[in-house]
Amino acid sequence: MASSLSSGCQRILVNPWIFLAASLALLVCMLGARSLWGSEGRWAEIAREMVLRRDFFHPTINWAPYFDKPLFTYWAIVAVSWITGTINEFTARLPSAIAGLATLWATILLGKRIFSRHAGYLAGWLLLTSFGFLFWSRTACADSENLAFIMVAVLWYRARMHKPNFLRFLVFCLICATGAHFKGLPAAVLPVLICLSDIVQRKTLKSYFTLSHLAALSIGLLVYLLPFLYAAYTGDGYGENGLYLAFKENILRFFSAFDHREPFYVYFYYVPMLFLPWSPLLIGALGEAFRHYKRLNQDEKWVLHSLLIIFFIFTCSESRRSYYIMPILPFCALLVGNFLVSTNKEDLWLKISMKIQQWLVVAASLLLILAPGVGLLLEGFVGIVPPNGLTASLFITGVLASVFFWLLLKSLTKREQDLNWCSRILPSLGAAIIILAGFFCWQQVILEQYRPYRPFLKKVRAAMGSNIDPSNVALSQDTANVIFYLGFNGPMPVLKTPKAVRLFLDRDGIRYMIVQRRYLERSFSVLPEDLKKHPFMSSPLYPGQMRKKMQLLVWRLVGPVDKKGAPEKQ
Repeated sequence: MASSLSSGCQRILVNPWIFLAASLALLVCMLGARSLWGSEGRWAEIAREMVLRRDFFHPTINWAPYFDKPLFTYWAIVAVSWITGTINEFTARLPSAIAGLATLWATILLGKRIFSRHAGYLAGWLLLTSFGFLFWSRTACADSENLAFIMVAVLWYRARMHKPNFLRFLVFCLICATGAHFKGLPAAVLPVLICLSDIVQRKTLKSYFTLSHLAALSIGLLVYLLPFLYAAYTGDGYGENGLYLAFKENILRFFSAFDHREPFYVYFYYVPMLFLPWSPLLIGALGEAFRHYKRLNQDEKWVLHSLLIIFFIFTCSESRRSYYIMPILPFCALLVGNFLVSTNKEDLWLKISMKIQQWLVVAASLLLILAPGVGLLLEGFVGIVPPNGLTASLFITGVLASVFFWLLLKSLTKREQDLNWCSRILPSLGAAIIILAGFFCWQQVILEQYRPYRPFLKKVRAAMGSNIDPSNVALSQDTANVIFYLGFNGPMPVLKTPKAVRLFLDRDGIRYMIVQRRYLERSFSVLPEDLKKHPFMSSPLYPGQMRKKMQLLVWRLVGPVDKKGAPEKQ
């Protein structure tokens, strides 16, 4: 039975339609159910304002210039909105999901080309079920698109450029130039360095020093510069230069970071975190590769070198964040995929890493099963009450993952001598799919009960009425998420100083102020005490919430406000 099950396992894992269905399910399921969080609001709001202003070359937030990222990442959202007819959470995230799908297939095709069909598909499954890849591919940002163009450029090189000519090199340059317009220069620099390592290894560098390649490179550079040049030429009074900001964000930040500073060693734990739950196998594959480095063939060395190059480049940068190093994940998956397919089952590194891997999956499943008890402890000792249905969903997910893992493992271990690469990984892979699907398609949606901004701001917008002018709605900060959900067709004043607050209070007519509680002791310290104590509306707090400073408070003002907080007599 083990043998037939193993062969059936291989047929399933290398079936493109099954992989496509699983990819779409994990990448797209409930994609728009969550409200925007963090930087997602910037992408959604900039795209919304581009459509409203009919200006696609000068990005703004609250109608103020914001050119920190290149244009194409916003254009992708706009393009999706032309099909769906609206810009919402789903349309803002869909380009990232599509880019994630492109990355998966580029990884599979690259693995098939340099290793084998089995190694390529296994790398695709491992990448699909790595938490970091799945998380950022379901997030409205530029990182997923950046990763997709890097992998497509590398795949194009391996598939077409063994005999480089003008057209093939031009396509490579255009892929890199286009990718650089989604997040920045890493989409151009990393493919060049990765491909260069292979070129040097093959000793074919001289074949690229031709006039035709120089012409192709010049065209690619021109394609990269054109959107910036057009934006600068037509941006009369815009106030920001996209080309300078690209230089600032990519070059200056690399050598002299002005933010996002973290210790040089952070990627030693960020990479395993992003590649969870497959980190034990990654460590095993790296150990095996370094141990038998001289035995590796040319392609195996190239994948290892590519992984090390990416790690080295991002470690050398002074600006570090976990998601910056996402381009390393496909090469981690390729390394591990080939490790599992080609390594002898008696190998010590494989045995140890597989045992740790299986116990990690078991521990994760058991932790989910214990969720109801953990929830009771949190409620009893910390006062945090889990949202309705969360502990039950965690428990059910844990039970399903555990049952699948143990039943399959028991069936496959009846004849250990028949174990192959597929049967070794299938129990853990199936359990990982169940756990990740439970989190992204179920638990995250339940957690929305404790993320009140979207329903609260829609309620506030309805209370204001349709005739309110945006100049009469003031904010404590220009938070893109708040601006997006209010949905005005014009700029709102942002009160950043006590003087600005006082002037807004002295104005006539009906006005609204939307203030995060943490700003009450800063620029809004001039608010009369009576007014502070009686907001018109306030966003709900969940039981045991500790970050009360993030609560939104809304005041409705009618006429000038005196120092006691009451409207002055008209």
